[in-house]
Amino acid sequence: MDEKKLNRNMYFTLICSLIILIAIAFSGTYSFFVATIKDSGDDRSTSLQAGSIASLTITGDSEVPAITDMIPEDRYTRTFTITNSSEFDAKNVTLVWKNVVNEFVNKDDLIIILKNTTTNEELIKESSKTPFPSSDDEVLISGINIGGSSSNDFELTIYYVNDPINNQMIDVDGNPIDMGRAFGGEIEILQE
Repeated sequence: MDEKKLNRNMYFTLICSLIILIAIAFSGTYSFFVATIKDSGDDRSTSLQAGSIASLTITGDSEVPAITDMIPEDRYTRTFTITNSSEFDAKNVTLVWKNVVNEFVNKDDLIIILKNTTTNEELIKESSKTPFPSSDDEVLISGINIGGSSSNDFELTIYYVNDPINNQMIDVDGNPIDMGRAFGGEIEILQE
């Protein structure tokens, strides 16, 4: 009997040891993602939780109110700041457009330029001729990194291109067809 009891204890110990080894080998973290978006006037914030928390806030002129008085060659500039109030780096931050209004017939006549004035990096160059968005949820830019406990300042310029040589549409009075048409929108943070 002692031999049977000894074998049973040995098997029990072996099984427990295997379970512990398997648990150690396949151990991992259980992460979950919770996104919270807060909106208060011009200031918007997004928090993403994935084991650590990066808390981003956009402040300043992130809203382009509906504009109707631009003429070709006009530039309209807005500045805003993205602040990461947590100690964790925020990686692959994406900026998207919300509440977009774009009544332009020729969408290529209204382009956007974006510069990170903190790093002096041109993120969207004038030469890329990136058109102002036509609908909500269009991506302005992605892949922005904001270090922990830091801020980056941005300058957004909207440029009404004067290009009669390349098919800029003209009305019966000889004016660009899009003069007086409204456009506007808001920039919000989306973090992947």
